[in-house]
Amino acid sequence: MLLEAKLDTASLISADELLANEITVFSDRVRIDVQTVTPGLHFEDAWRNREVMEYRNQKFYVAARNDLIASKRAAGYKIDLEDVRLLELSNKQKS
Repeated sequence: MLLEAKLDTASLISADELLANEITVFSDRVRIDVQTVTPGLHFEDAWRNREVMEYRNQKFYVAARNDLIASKRAAGYKIDLEDVRLLELSNKQKS
């Protein structure tokens, strides 16, 4: 999927190398963080809740907003907790 999106740096890593790391960052036209382990999420649940987005006519999947919030809260890093605050603020403003 990364190669189909024309992210050439994806060709520099094998599937085994990707799976050996908890996070791999690809930086071509856009930055994509690929996480193989995500705190606060179970893959099956996150996959079922995923959302489809599109960038330059290329569709891709992202974690649902509530799953993203749960993951960032579980990670507990200062930057993640600030992201949670902003995401929840955005939710309140949409209501």
